[in-house]
Amino acid sequence: MKKIEIIILILLLTAILYPHPHIFIEYIVEPVFSETGLEGLQLAWTFDEMFSWQIVMDYTDDHDYNISEAENKVIKEEAFNYLQESGYFADFYIDGKKQEITTVTNFRAEGKDESIIYHFFIPWKIAAKKEATHLKICFFDETIFCEVVPKKNGIIIKQNDNISIEYSMPDRITYQLNFNKVK
Repeated sequence: MKKIEIIILILLLTAILYPHPHIFIEYIVEPVFSETGLEGLQLAWTFDEMFSWQIVMDYTDDHDYNISEAENKVIKEEAFNYLQESGYFADFYIDGKKQEITTVTNFRAEGKDESIIYHFFIPWKIAAKKEATHLKICFFDETIFCEVVPKKNGIIIKQNDNISIEYSMPDRITYQLNFNKVK
C-alpha cells in the first residue's frame, strides 16, 4: 500500500472509532423547596426514540408504552438502579464541596409520544440560612455513551415566600443555584 492510502485509511478509522453518544437524554430538573430550605431535586429524563423502543421491547409484556406497575418495577431494577454507579450522570456541590448521591426515590417510568421518561427524586436536604448557600449541579456522562442535555426551559423554579432563590446556567451542563432565608 502506498503511504497516502495508509494515511487515508488511518484517518477514516479514526473518524469511525471516535467516541460518540449512543443514548440521548433530555432532562428537566426542579429543585424542591419547603419553608425551611431545599428538600431535593425532582428530575424527568426523556430518552430518544431508539433507546425508548429498546426499553419497551425488553421490559414490557405488551411491547407498548403503557407502563404497568409491575413493568415499572422491572425497569427500575434492571434499567435504572445501575445508574447509581455513575452518580445518575450528576455532580452536586455545596459551597464548592462535592456531594455524593446515595439515594433516589419515587422512580416512575412513563411512556409518552414514543419516548420513555424516567421520573425520580434525589433527596438533598439543605436548610436555608441568612447567608446564601451556593449550589452547583452538573449533568454529564463522562463516558460519552449518553448525551445528557437540558430541555428548553430545563429548570423549574417555584419561588417561596420564606426563601430567596436565584439561578443561572453558565454553560450547557451546569446550573448554579443560590438561596437564603428571607424571614
